Amino acid sequence: MTTTEAHEKTGPSAWVLKPITEIRGVRHALTMTLDGMVQAISENLTKDEADGIGAMTAALHSASRAATNAVLGAPRSTPLKTVTSHNDRGIYMVMPVGEGTNTLIAAAGDEDMPMGVVAATMARQAMKLGEQIMSVPARTSDGAS
Repeated sequence: MTTTEAHEKTGPSAWVLKPITEIRGVRHALTMTLDGMVQAISENLTKDEADGIGAMTAALHSASRAATNAVLGAPRSTPLKTVTSHNDRGIYMVMPVGEGTNTLIAAAGDEDMPMGVVAATMARQAMKLGEQIMSVPARTSDGAS
């Protein structure tokens, strides 16, 4: 696979996923918007798989946020910090990328992956990506920065 092909497959922000996928037991990682549009995927996922996972993850995050805020009596706008689901095949973790962004980062791995290490690495990478997203100048209505 050429560098261009790899970039097209994994997305321009795929650098954020590498430290996560290097952790023992992590199988997949991706970033997506809150509406499920995939932005970056780890090399071991196909684009079609990632697109389906992105859509389902956005729905999972939205439903988890609504349920958590309702049951805890929090305002509807209260952001969710982490969603974790666990079954006999492994663990799936999702968290937002910084405050004020519309991006999520997610990782899936084996049941014995070190969840604390994965969560800390995801949070660190999410913060870096969030800082990058927030530092991009806003565009004016004529398309200029």
